[in-house]
Amino acid sequence: MKKLVSGIVIILVLAAAGFTGAAYWAGIQAQRWYEEALAQGAKNPNIKFSTVSYHRGLFSSQSVTRIQFVMPEGSPSTGADPSFSIRQDIYHGPLPLAGRGVAGVPMQWTGSVVRAVLEPDSSAWTRELAKVYGNQPPVVAISKIGFDGASDTHITMPPLTLNNVDEVQSLKFSGLQGQFQVAPKATAVQGGMTVASLEAVSKPVAASEGQAASSAGQVNLRDLSLKVNQRQGAFDLLFGESSFKISELSVKDQNTGMPFLINDLSINASLTPQGAQQVAAEMLIKAGKVTADQQSGEGSFKLTLRNLDGATVVQLQQWQEKFAANPNDPQMLDELLKLVKTLLNGKPEFLIDSQAKLAQGDWRGQLTLNFQSLGDVNPLLDPSGLMKALEKGAAEVAVSKPLVEALLINSAKETALAQAQKQGSATDDATIQSLAAQQVAQQLQGLMATGFVKLDGDTYKSTAKFENGKLSVNGQDIPLTAGVADSATDEETPPEEPDTAEEPAPHQ
Repeated sequence: MKKLVSGIVIILVLAAAGFTGAAYWAGIQAQRWYEEALAQGAKNPNIKFSTVSYHRGLFSSQSVTRIQFVMPEGSPSTGADPSFSIRQDIYHGPLPLAGRGVAGVPMQWTGSVVRAVLEPDSSAWTRELAKVYGNQPPVVAISKIGFDGASDTHITMPPLTLNNVDEVQSLKFSGLQGQFQVAPKATAVQGGMTVASLEAVSKPVAASEGQAASSAGQVNLRDLSLKVNQRQGAFDLLFGESSFKISELSVKDQNTGMPFLINDLSINASLTPQGAQQVAAEMLIKAGKVTADQQSGEGSFKLTLRNLDGATVVQLQQWQEKFAANPNDPQMLDELLKLVKTLLNGKPEFLIDSQAKLAQGDWRGQLTLNFQSLGDVNPLLDPSGLMKALEKGAAEVAVSKPLVEALLINSAKETALAQAQKQGSATDDATIQSLAAQQVAQQLQGLMATGFVKLDGDTYKSTAKFENGKLSVNGQDIPLTAGVADSATDEETPPEEPDTAEEPAPHQ
């Protein structure tokens, strides 16, 4: 019996020792994950991460991390420091027994579970946020960390309702929900964040010394979402897509009642490999409806970059990090020039496509630029030298006639009003509208006479091409320099023989 009891005791001791050893190992792994996470964050040149404290225990550890935003030198100060700190309670195991009973911390077999919250006293804005949220933390992030370093993080901000607090008359916030999965060593990231609604009404501010009066304003936001799906590929770049969407955003001045409204706003960006050595990037901004100054319409803007040397893109990111740390280093501009020249050697292509539909008509604009090597040209000393790197380009603009006339007339009204006042003429709205319309008609006729603008049905059009050092607009060659212009003139029109017969003889 004694041997049996002794055996059981030995087994329990060994099990306890094994469990303790596993917990100790898990604590070391958790600290390594923490340090790797900070190293990944340090790759962003605009944000600085630093460890305030880290205390590792057997079953749990605690850390405080400072997050500071690096502002470019010479940028205007807003007065408030956006920096803040987060406190992290790290529960490790093999089972996170130390976190049992802690809100949001799951009991499951995993490497560790991290509960991160804002430090309420770490900055002025965190103190204000803690004040309005009371006893509940304004932001909570629960991360499940696997033994391989992979993480699954859930971020929440609870709903908030305020009335008559400081400059805020009322505020209703639905709260925030976010979920992100990060692969080991941050080789992939996937997830998103959503906000259902935000309604805020500010109080009017009376004029005071050094501050102008302002009326009450109202901001409404509905259905905000952020999504990201990226995976590490060639050159250690993260390829994939990201998107930002808002169903409705309105800003309204209570005095004028004139709202600024955007419906179905979306921003989509992507980075994709292009062959073995190059990458391509694309960004598309779309607005289903924009309303401002009693005018409304929809539109989109698309930017595409192709034939970008992948290795040079990585080096440009590294340059940005170095420049943020040493903005006054004179060698930084030389390094940038070398990188730009290397990038141009790959003959990159830039494409812009914009379009809009307004009440008065439609707009469409397209631009394509193909670049080549700069050679020995230094654009820092000769900015016009960048034109020598332009291999070819094409542009096309098409605007409906009513839209062109409406836009030009609105801008011409001020000139027409000044002229009428100078001449002592009538300055009523109908007269000014008529004068502005006459000025615009003359301007458009002059442009069409030059051939730079053509009227095709109900649409004004203009096309431009650049190739082999020559520029043409609507098929008409345009000299780029005075020398070129003189040369072209000499070829087309032979010089006239001087006529001296009518010249008076010089006085003796």
